[in-house]
Amino acid sequence: MAAATLWLSRMSAADKIGQMTQLDISMVLADGCPLRIDDAKLRRQLRVHRLGSLLNSPFSGTEPRCGSSGWNASEWRATVEHVQAAAADEGLPPLIYGIDSVHGASYCRGATLLPQQLGLAASFDESLAAASGWLTGKDSRAAATPWMFAPILGVATHPLWPRVYETFGEDPLLVARMGAAVVEGMQRRGGEGEIPARAAACMKHFVAYSAPRNGHDREGAWLSRRELEQTYLPPFQAAVDAGVQSAMESYQEVNGEPVVGSAALLQGLLRERLGFEGLLVTDWHEVGNLHDFHRAASSPEEAVLLAIGGSSSLDMSMVPTDESFSVLMERLHARGAIDEARLDVSALRVLRLKEWLGLLPPPPAVRPAPWSHSEATVRLLESGGRASDAAL
Repeated sequence: MAAATLWLSRMSAADKIGQMTQLDISMVLADGCPLRIDDAKLRRQLRVHRLGSLLNSPFSGTEPRCGSSGWNASEWRATVEHVQAAAADEGLPPLIYGIDSVHGASYCRGATLLPQQLGLAASFDESLAAASGWLTGKDSRAAATPWMFAPILGVATHPLWPRVYETFGEDPLLVARMGAAVVEGMQRRGGEGEIPARAAACMKHFVAYSAPRNGHDREGAWLSRRELEQTYLPPFQAAVDAGVQSAMESYQEVNGEPVVGSAALLQGLLRERLGFEGLLVTDWHEVGNLHDFHRAASSPEEAVLLAIGGSSSLDMSMVPTDESFSVLMERLHARGAIDEARLDVSALRVLRLKEWLGLLPPPPAVRPAPWSHSEATVRLLESGGRASDAAL
């Protein structure tokens, strides 16, 4: 991974924090119709925040937008290539684009739609699972959205949980076998000269998201160590053994501890016990949720410190719809609460995934200097952007 190491050696702290930041595409879209990238918004995110990743579809809601139900592969590719050209102009690495792809590249109009995972599991056919993964990867690469947030490796042990249909069922062995087959199929190399050359699977949601105590989504799981390791870990171990390139942590708490801030689960169990070496991304707004939902942090800044400074395992925050993460990360780094070595570990994992996908060229000889956040900007963001603070 020579290109990744070379890029890292030339990066400032702000650049590295940018690689750890993922924003929703709505943050860079123009208002009105047709749906298109707003160059001013995009340049701001690249120039000020050194952005490393985008996710989601403008059509992820329930209603059509601008007379359309989605972009086809050509429209997706044109949009992503527009973003990549702007990143290159700013002297940044290409962004990695992530999107839910649980039953095919379902946000790409015209792609092959596949059965939900529960239906696929009912076939008990690992070769069919691998073929499904390959189709998903092929269509995702065609759309230039090569980071697939799939497969889901939860073992569905609670019948009231509303996401049972997204799993491979209740048998840890079947979930492990089918999940590993999907990973292998998704990550098969594309044709000669294709960009991206590969697509990356993202096993989720680590861990025990499918075991809510009362059956409600995002409710905490209360499990013995034996139950956790015997029932819920085997599918993730199988995916790691199959070479899965990325992972997503889960929304909930396990035995009272939010997964997103757990060094025991994300470092001790995922990294050390399972041997996972790839990129670890949060689920939607989970760093912020340490303050907003889990109530484990007294402020957004403490939430960032708990997630990034504490676990030493998370690599990317799915922020996704504000600019707070990079601002607070820069502040914590400036005062020494998060050191340069911690940034290096995660930024390198992000860059290595980009290189593995075939996205990462050698860095340019001369790069524009990044902008830095003023103290006034930090205070304004922390205030929620109230009009009374405009004098800042």
